[in-house]
Amino acid sequence: MRPLTAFLHAIAALLTAALPASAAGAENLVANGAFREGIGSWSRLDLVSYSAMGAATPGSARITLPSRPEGGDAMLQCIAVEGWRLYDLGAAVRLPEWPEHSGGVSVRLQWHALPSCQGPSLRGAPSLDFSYTEPAGWQVKEKRRIPAPQEAVSALVVVVARAAGDEPYPIFVDDVVLRRSVEEEDVFLPTAASVRGAKGERFETDVWVYNPTPAERLFTLRLWRDGQPTTPVVLHVGAKQTRHLSDVLLSGLGQRDVAGAVQLSYDPGGGPMHFSARVVTVNPESPGNGTRVPVLRRDEARTDALFPGLSGARHDLAGAFRVNAGAFNPHDAPVEAVFWLYDGDGTELGSITRMLAPGGWLQVNDVFREIGAEAVSTEGAVLAFNARLPVFPFVIAVDDRSGDGTSIEARDYPVLP
Repeated sequence: MRPLTAFLHAIAALLTAALPASAAGAENLVANGAFREGIGSWSRLDLVSYSAMGAATPGSARITLPSRPEGGDAMLQCIAVEGWRLYDLGAAVRLPEWPEHSGGVSVRLQWHALPSCQGPSLRGAPSLDFSYTEPAGWQVKEKRRIPAPQEAVSALVVVVARAAGDEPYPIFVDDVVLRRSVEEEDVFLPTAASVRGAKGERFETDVWVYNPTPAERLFTLRLWRDGQPTTPVVLHVGAKQTRHLSDVLLSGLGQRDVAGAVQLSYDPGGGPMHFSARVVTVNPESPGNGTRVPVLRRDEARTDALFPGLSGARHDLAGAFRVNAGAFNPHDAPVEAVFWLYDGDGTELGSITRMLAPGGWLQVNDVFREIGAEAVSTEGAVLAFNARLPVFPFVIAVDDRSGDGTSIEARDYPVLP
């Protein structure tokens, strides 16, 4: 074992206090990481002192080193962590610009399988390395989403300084941060509405959020329509409970007479959450049951899709349907989307090309009429979809009599030998 490593283990054995890991991803788990309270909460050697100078706010730790190119004068703090979690490590360091000196600082993270950082460190020791060769002044660095080993229960934050020169070498350390990564799992409702339809019926979208875990959970709602999301709204659902958001655009987001795509986000570190949705037809004269619409993960976006079994007929005939089609683009680049409509015998009836803006949502109402095929009477039409990047296409067939909509499942293109 290297002398410095043995030294660190010896110091770690003296540490008795460890902060509890917090489930809040934004909370800094390092006590006094900004050194606003002197240099308390750290185990330190005699060459560490408080400085009123700081990176973002007053206060930092000053390490004054004699020539020690191999490194030394570690500042230590032990923190309780959880295995399998993701963590962010950050720090700010100021090194003097002295040509006759060389040196640097490493802020390291050592995982331990025992409480209070006892025993040998586990595999993997991520570090932030600051060198005197970088520009003078405060250097700020961060490593994000560092996975803790499964067996880790504590972590030792180690600040190691090294210097070579004829005179003592001052180094300033500030804003040492270790926090749970802010993790978000996104799911998308490709189409949601709180609007009146072409025949006077009203469409509303209900969402159910189920939390199977024993702790209250948070989730975030956003509506995408014209390339920009609405202001995120954070809601909660109790432990092992289901929350029903009736007319989610109005009750959850305060949006009336709009349609678009809904993004729901949550922290998967707390366990799974389950979402389901339904577009409901509100028609007092002929109430309907609505239709389930899929809630899709980001990796379920697609570049190609088939929507079979569509009906088309003259709108003055009893039992007529109208077919609405659209897509949501989750990317930060525009995407061209093309819809082709085929009769049941394979005849191409026409196509529609639209450009989806970044974060854009669109819906083409009454595809048969838009293409000029409103006179075609068929019950076996197929709508094919293609886009350059994976997006979320959707098709809903609306019964003109009841106003009920039916979400048509997207199918994969067949792979021919």
